[in-house]
Amino acid sequence: MKTNWLLLLIALFVVCCSDDNSTSGTDDSEDAAVIDDEQNDLLVPGQGKHGSKDGSKDSGTKDDSKGDSKSDSKSDSKDGEKSDGGSKSSEKLPDEVGPVEVVDEPVIVDTSTVSTADELPKCTADNEGESLAVGDEKALYFCVGGEWVTGVVELFGVTCSDGVLKLNENAAVVPEGTLEEDSLVTYRRTGVNLVGTAEKGPFLHGTTVKVIELDSMQRLADSKRAFETCVSSTDGSFAFENANLISPYVRVEATGYYRNELTGGLSSSMVTLNALTDLTSRDTVNVNMLTHLAAPRVRKLVEDSGNNQPIGAMGARALTDVLSAFEINLGGGAGGFNGGGFNGGGWGFGGQQQTTMTAAGGKFAEDVSLFGGDDYSGALLAVSIMMQSNGTGNDMLYLTNKISEDIKGDGNWGDNNDKAKLADWLVSLDISGGFATIRKNMSSWNQGEVPEFEKHLRNFWTKVHMFETCSDYTAGQVKHIGNSMSQYFVSYYEQPDGPRIRFICDKETKTWREASDLEKDTYNFGPGDYPGQIRNGVINTDKYYVYDQDEKSWRAATSDDIQEFVDIKEVYEGLASDEKVIFILRHAERGDDTGKKGHLTTNGKTQSQSVGAKFKGETFALKNSTYTRSYETCENIAIGAGLTGAKQDTMPVLDGEWYVKDETKFENYKNTDGGGWVVASAYAYKGMYSDAFYDLDDRSEEFISDVVKPEFAKAGRVSIWVSHDMFVAPFTTYCTNHKANLRYFDTKQWINYLAGVAIIMDGKGNLRYVPVKGIESGTMTL
Repeated sequence: MKTNWLLLLIALFVVCCSDDNSTSGTDDSEDAAVIDDEQNDLLVPGQGKHGSKDGSKDSGTKDDSKGDSKSDSKSDSKDGEKSDGGSKSSEKLPDEVGPVEVVDEPVIVDTSTVSTADELPKCTADNEGESLAVGDEKALYFCVGGEWVTGVVELFGVTCSDGVLKLNENAAVVPEGTLEEDSLVTYRRTGVNLVGTAEKGPFLHGTTVKVIELDSMQRLADSKRAFETCVSSTDGSFAFENANLISPYVRVEATGYYRNELTGGLSSSMVTLNALTDLTSRDTVNVNMLTHLAAPRVRKLVEDSGNNQPIGAMGARALTDVLSAFEINLGGGAGGFNGGGFNGGGWGFGGQQQTTMTAAGGKFAEDVSLFGGDDYSGALLAVSIMMQSNGTGNDMLYLTNKISEDIKGDGNWGDNNDKAKLADWLVSLDISGGFATIRKNMSSWNQGEVPEFEKHLRNFWTKVHMFETCSDYTAGQVKHIGNSMSQYFVSYYEQPDGPRIRFICDKETKTWREASDLEKDTYNFGPGDYPGQIRNGVINTDKYYVYDQDEKSWRAATSDDIQEFVDIKEVYEGLASDEKVIFILRHAERGDDTGKKGHLTTNGKTQSQSVGAKFKGETFALKNSTYTRSYETCENIAIGAGLTGAKQDTMPVLDGEWYVKDETKFENYKNTDGGGWVVASAYAYKGMYSDAFYDLDDRSEEFISDVVKPEFAKAGRVSIWVSHDMFVAPFTTYCTNHKANLRYFDTKQWINYLAGVAIIMDGKGNLRYVPVKGIESGTMTL
């Protein structure tokens, strides 16, 4: 910078400003900037928001320039995507902000902002003219002559390039937003002071803003008249002073980095957003996602009017169309705003009759801002969030431009596949807590109250996925996604394969949310048939739920309700030195012949041998029923254990009729009530069919006292008894105090092959019982 410029600036600052407006910065470099631990390179905040200047996006890439602000190295960029102008730091943000789970990209830390003025780095010749934001202050601090000062933008102006803002090096500054004018030109408006805000999230200082006049005689093509300024505040606001307009129709373009609400950091690259507006009777124009989406629609509406309507007559209708495309309806109708036009040539000139369309409250896209405090602010934020579903930078603009081109034609977004994809992304964002993260991120910017955007996002995904409005009428309903284009699609509620996610209309908040396992698995269960009833989940069929009679509701089953089956080997290896065990098991897999002479299948023999292998090295006794399949199970267990000539006794008491009191009545119930498994399980758990069966408790205790205990007296350390399901299932139910889930009548769970109960006796004669499994599962589901 020129010496005379510095002297003039310092003199003016001393005269006009108090000591409170300047600071020399701290000499402590650790407080002033981020230090690169490996090379001790200083990543100076204020180098165009990017930390190091080597052009990389990875803070781990080192820069040998030691923070030289004059470096012009640029990173490679995609077509249409602006170069970084410097790298971004992807360091972890403070705990209070951070990325949402569905975003897989580094968090770009804003190194152009410090929390307090005390954290400003030392102002030196190396960072002369550069700017930093401090906390929630709106004004920027500039490094000038060894001091950090504010209030100098209006005096000397600024320049911006590649997202970097610096003071103008020339003392004689032409006010921003002006052109060298032709005295022969007739201006439609003169001395216009135009202001606005550029937002995706808020664009950062250093953003370039252009106003390009449109030629109304050339179908709104860009003319050669353009004004340019820089965002030189912390909230994305900009201003043009004393502009003289030949055409009131303009395109406003903002190019820069923005605060990313999804990550809590900055965008990884610069983007360009546009607004199309009519400055006939307005001096405020915002640039945002709504204006960008609406611009092509405005052009098309003007064209469809035969070029007889000005931009101002079509802006509100275009906004309504854009919002409607995202299932947002804020009202609207005809009349209420004079779109303007001039009494002269071009569209809308000459006093033609003009039809105007307005949104509720007279809102146009260029009237809306993120922190405007109304429902339009929430709508803008919702749409801004949705546009990042495809990524950031060029990926975001690709989706945005694709949608805007679709809306352009008839005001509708007709790509149902893209809608479903976006709705799915919002579902993921919603159920992962992303909405709360976004709100927290934006609150940390201290720009104002974050608008209510959540309802618009939820409304979009629920409408696209064909959900009814959540209300008092639908409260408590649980639904699946029936949109076949969705990645969460299932054809019916109880579909056993496919996504298990379901949604419930919350009766308190009147919003659809992800249903818990309990809510979706017990939906439409109704009251239990009996206290303590256990049922499988409707969606998660591997989960169990218990009916609590006192609470008159279902709850998730716990280990106190259901006792899991333990592998035989685990029980065997866990025996204490003074303990003995008798395993009472159902036989292995059988063939179709259920009579006494029916054999095991080949797989049944393999199953038996695998159980025997768990006891290799152990000598044990085997006992079978009078049925062939029981004998073959014992035989193959011995083979698997490597035992030859193992003692194998036949015990008729193991045949399976131990609990049956009246065989004729039992057969009748089997024929009328759904089969033996239904009848036997209902007897064991509900005490039904008392005329056909003995009392479960009495009969089980009789078996233990008259059969089991006498055998313990003469048995070795391990015995294996092989019986049948009609005995093993009720006996296991008794031994586990009804906690083994063999409720075939209710849950379709039944005792599996080679499963049953281990009866363990210690040296003092005390018994304990453990449900056991010889193969993968202790139960079978049919």
